[in-house]
Amino acid sequence: MNWIVTWISMTAAAALPTVPADGIRDDARIFGDASRQQLIQEMKTFHEDTGVRLFIDTNTYLEATDSTSERARGLLQSWGADGAAVVVCIDRASQALPSIVVSDAIWERSTTLEIMTAIRAAAEKMGSRPITESEAMEGVTVLMQELKHIAMLARTRDQVFRRQDIIIAAAFGALLLLGSGIIAVVVKKLRSREATLAEQHLFPDVEVGQRFGAPNGGGVIVEINYRK
Repeated sequence: MNWIVTWISMTAAAALPTVPADGIRDDARIFGDASRQQLIQEMKTFHEDTGVRLFIDTNTYLEATDSTSERARGLLQSWGADGAAVVVCIDRASQALPSIVVSDAIWERSTTLEIMTAIRAAAEKMGSRPITESEAMEGVTVLMQELKHIAMLARTRDQVFRRQDIIIAAAFGALLLLGSGIIAVVVKKLRSREATLAEQHLFPDVEVGQRFGAPNGGGVIVEINYRK
């Protein structure tokens, strides 16, 4: 059974095209040369600004057993699942809307509302059938704008969290120093008390002899013996 599953997976992977060098696989011939070059430059700038790789796949038809959503997920797994990536899959002969899927790396640093809003805004620009070049260009442009905004929000959240961490660390450090100072004073006091209690004073043994009266010349005889 395992080899059957493996064979099916290998067959599905083999059916997917290799990753395009410029990020665009336009089998449906939606983009003219000028539009394609413009789009390639915009995608390059988008990647530099956000770290997200954008891929576009257009087809004139798909197999009956396939769909744009399934194909988009497969292409994402094949082309960019190891990082932040987005795949736009357009079947020009289908009545279905283009499928837009994003990698886990983007989901992890964004909210569901942010991502779904970006996908909906882009899909709405590519809603007619058959899709035209201008609609495809506008939809992809809107998608990049929305994703760039999402990336900016993610960086802002990271900065806020880092600032909060710094404040918490500084407060904790101050409390730690204060606590250390109090402990040092208490220890010093205790040690001083222990030293006072342990202090011993040695006095000589003094024996006072018989005191003679004035008739006997007066005076005192004293014997002193120091402890050894």
